[in-house]
Amino acid sequence: MSHFKINRQDVFFILKEQLNYGSLANLDRYRGLTEKAFDLLISEALKFAREVVDPLQEVGEQFGVKFEDGKVTSPPEFKKAFKQYGQDGWTAAARDPEYGGQGFPHMMRIVINDLMYGACQSFNMAPSLTHGAAHLIESFGSQKLKARFIPKMFDGTWAGTMCLTEADAGSNLAAIQTTAYPAGDDYKIKGSKIFISWGDHNMTDNIIHLVLARIDGAPPGVKGISLFVVPKMRLNPDGSIAGSNDVICGGVEDKLGLHASPTCVLNFGNNNDCIGYLCGEANQGLAHMFQMMNAARINTGVSGMALASTAYQNALEYAKGRIQGRDIAGRKPGDVALIEHPDVRRMLLWIKASVDGMRSMIYTAALWQDHALELNNPSERQYYRHLLDFMTPIIKAYCADMGFRVCETAIQCLGGYGFCKAYPLEQYLRDAKIMSLYEGTNGIQSMDLMGRKMRIDHGGPFKSYRKEIKRFCRKYRDHPKLGDNIEALAEAFEKLTAAAVHMSKQLNSDPLQWASNTYPALMAFGEVTIAWRLLDMAVLAARAMENGRMKNFYTGKIMQATYFTDVTLPHTLATTDSLLRKGREVIEMPIGAF
Repeated sequence: MSHFKINRQDVFFILKEQLNYGSLANLDRYRGLTEKAFDLLISEALKFAREVVDPLQEVGEQFGVKFEDGKVTSPPEFKKAFKQYGQDGWTAAARDPEYGGQGFPHMMRIVINDLMYGACQSFNMAPSLTHGAAHLIESFGSQKLKARFIPKMFDGTWAGTMCLTEADAGSNLAAIQTTAYPAGDDYKIKGSKIFISWGDHNMTDNIIHLVLARIDGAPPGVKGISLFVVPKMRLNPDGSIAGSNDVICGGVEDKLGLHASPTCVLNFGNNNDCIGYLCGEANQGLAHMFQMMNAARINTGVSGMALASTAYQNALEYAKGRIQGRDIAGRKPGDVALIEHPDVRRMLLWIKASVDGMRSMIYTAALWQDHALELNNPSERQYYRHLLDFMTPIIKAYCADMGFRVCETAIQCLGGYGFCKAYPLEQYLRDAKIMSLYEGTNGIQSMDLMGRKMRIDHGGPFKSYRKEIKRFCRKYRDHPKLGDNIEALAEAFEKLTAAAVHMSKQLNSDPLQWASNTYPALMAFGEVTIAWRLLDMAVLAARAMENGRMKNFYTGKIMQATYFTDVTLPHTLATTDSLLRKGREVIEMPIGAF
């Protein structure tokens, strides 16, 4: 039975009515494309997600990952699906046709991932990582590297990964020890990496690893890190497989969730015979890798939202069909459906608002990415780049945490059955937990937001974000139906702004106190952003209802916005007050007192 559920109408409302994504066809890069072409791409992606990817969820959970004799085996169905995913163009839908891409807007990559992650998170990580690795080569590699690796990665012949983390260098990449020794025009790579998603498998004949390593004799710290293309298998001059490149899987982690996604220990050069190729400039590896890391951070938020989305639809279906308990007000005789009970309705409404708000936040940022990359005006590109820079840690951390909480609440809607494997919600919960840890923990994301993103380019990212919120509030604060909610958003944002400015100054004078408050500050920004996106949808919905369109659908958009702002923004205000408190318990409590 299919587990993947999504409201197609919700997706297209955001894309078409809220964001007018068809306007991307006016950009020079997308001349010749149309909104109908975008619509068709998404419809076909949804069909592929349902027919090809969705069945992999149960298969993957039952088969898991097998590690024997140093080799990783994935479910046979995954191999066929991975190849089809590439051949049908989903891996490279938004990449240039020169290497096999379809040339669609960058935004389409995010929408496609929303659908595919919801259908099977553990599987879709493989083509998503492959896309990211190939795009790194596309951006920084030599023409020889591009021609040799990108086409086969895009078409599903080969897979790709990114290899950063080491046993003694988790999020502190400055401490990595993997070393690249010059060997003619290339390098010999030696070292070990851990927590490498899809680091080894049998879905493809080759896996192309993008590895951070330090060239022998390079400066210490992040200034001495370079990026290398390291294939699992060496190639002959004609591009065929020549044999092993001394990349060995040393083990696979036994995890809480994502059981079909192998998380590997990779050993490079145990036999001193691992060849790597410099990608980009020497000692600029971390700067190059940030392209893939930032994309991965956004996609981590997409994953949290996508799991929350299908969790909501499953909980909603169950709540409508499960008959249990009497109506508390006696409005109907006999037992009623769960959705008639106020507490269940409260949970479902909060979930609905959270999912719709997160999807709007993510799709909005995806649209900004296209503007940041493709607009002709340099100052306009910079403005949208600043917006995307500010939103990236919010999307990653907020959607990771709230995706998990939505899955938890969806289980609650089912009662005891939510805890049982007969329903998919318990797997969603297990799979979602990793999102707050992936790609830099949420605490690290919060320090990036409240530190670097508040300060770079003279505060440009924050100023651009503030401009968007204030513009919306000014325009609609007198709205006849939503004015009070929009005024509440304006008030909450003004107070949060003042607290954020205070914290930016505090970073220099009291960095420990600053660091103890960055996470709640990020979550407050997430709440404000969701309220903004929900109210923006509600304004459009109110206008549509005046024209007599789809009353129930648009009523849902309005009520989710008013409910969320009424129950969440008071919490935002309380959080904002807590950011300014003088208490120093977090900093001063003795370790022995914990």
